[in-house]
Amino acid sequence: MSHSKKRYLHRKLAVSVFWTALLFAVFIAALSFFAEFKRATEKNRVMLAQLLDTVESTAAVAAYSGNRAIGEDLLKGLLRNDIVHEARLHADQNLDLSLARDGPPSAAQTELVRTLRSPFGAGEAIGTLSVIPEANFSLQEARYSAMVGAFNSAAVIGLTALILLVLVRATLSRPLMTVSNALHAIKAGEKERLGSLPRHENDELGQIVQDINGLLDKVQEKFEDERRLLRQIQAVERQLRGIFENTSAGIFLLDGQGRLQTANPTLGRVLGLPEAEADALLGQDFPARAFAAQEPFLALMRQADESGQVVAADLPLRNPVDASAGGWVHCLLSRRSDHEGAACFEGVVYDITERRALEMRVRHEADHDPLTGLRRRQAVERDLAMLLEQQQEGGSRHVVLLLDLDNFKDINDRHGHAAGDIVLVETAHRLKCCVRASDWVARLGGDEFMVVLVDCVPLERAHSIARHILAAVTLPIKLSPEVQGQVGVSIGIAIHGEKNPALDDLLKAADQAMYEVKRQGKNGFALAGPDGVFRVEKIDPA
Repeated sequence: MSHSKKRYLHRKLAVSVFWTALLFAVFIAALSFFAEFKRATEKNRVMLAQLLDTVESTAAVAAYSGNRAIGEDLLKGLLRNDIVHEARLHADQNLDLSLARDGPPSAAQTELVRTLRSPFGAGEAIGTLSVIPEANFSLQEARYSAMVGAFNSAAVIGLTALILLVLVRATLSRPLMTVSNALHAIKAGEKERLGSLPRHENDELGQIVQDINGLLDKVQEKFEDERRLLRQIQAVERQLRGIFENTSAGIFLLDGQGRLQTANPTLGRVLGLPEAEADALLGQDFPARAFAAQEPFLALMRQADESGQVVAADLPLRNPVDASAGGWVHCLLSRRSDHEGAACFEGVVYDITERRALEMRVRHEADHDPLTGLRRRQAVERDLAMLLEQQQEGGSRHVVLLLDLDNFKDINDRHGHAAGDIVLVETAHRLKCCVRASDWVARLGGDEFMVVLVDCVPLERAHSIARHILAAVTLPIKLSPEVQGQVGVSIGIAIHGEKNPALDDLLKAADQAMYEVKRQGKNGFALAGPDGVFRVEKIDPA
């Protein structure tokens, strides 16, 4: 604030004291005027009474004798007094005189009447002498006395106020102004402090200076703490921003309807989106734009909303970076509330495409025979068990064929393991060519195979496929440019459909049927009939 606009305390105090003294002086003058006017009026009445006492005997003679000349002289004498406005003499002897000053009386005045008595008798009333006071005289005397009193009062009050102002300015206003100017010049956070006030070290002003300096010290400490905290917050913010922007994981925030509210730059790269398209994701339906199927992510949102915990799932991407390899992310999702209390979801996704591909390779290697590429025993039995659990009473029928190669050991012993591997690989190929794409072919180990005909209706198709397998497998196999080999195959058939046997019972029935074929000369297939008797159908190898 500029000095021209400041309203100094001593000036405000001077103005206040001036108006207060003025009002007080006016009030005292008014009281003094009315008091003096009343006193002057009473004094005039006393003087008039004394004046009437003086002229009473002369007025009685004039009234008794009826002498008009004496009466007029008497009245003129009374009017010579400034306190008389009008004088009257009335007598029973036909004497009625009245004299008055020019102009009416200044205010209504009470008439003083004196009864005249005979100067020669025993107090007989012979007339009256009356006067009306002059109010202007009382008013002038009261005004003069009030003016003198008001001047004296104003002088005393003014002198007292002036002395008071000088003392207040010297002992209060000027030290306060010094403190105020010094405090105004101190900037927030600076180490400058107020200086001590001479002659005020031990009074209230000195205590105020000490308290202000104490507060400034505490404010300085708070500023230093705030600066340190701000630097720490800025450092942490830079670290978090660096993590948010440069992390390999995509970080995002969704509203309750799954629309993207904010995300880090990595999210678009993880989702396999071009930079322009990634920027356009804000406000869009995130599940529909990011994932190959929306429902798994929506189910994840519902799960997070209901549990209130962090939930996770592996999800396939809609736009993988490598379309041939596909794209997968691992998504962590949690529910929270925004500043208005509305539900929102925060999540993290990171690329697991390589891990997923490795898991698929490991699973494929664990479930498939490396030589023939067919499923292994544990894989086909696991999948077959799941298939049978899903089978409804009176539903589709599934057929299991257990196969064991005949004369395989002779080829393996005569021509070596390499020739045996050629036979196994070729047999696997011929088996896959004999069944539908929906059917399963597995190698159980050694020269044993399994074929599962899924939903095989009518059952005659199973017989047809068995004959086809027999014809294909028994064809010669080229072991080398000069050598050919030939094997036979024994097939046991078991059907799941009518009685819905358990997996172990189904495999046991197929195994028994296969060994029944071997017992009757090999190279054929067998199926247990309703009576439990195996019926074997054989063919002779070409």
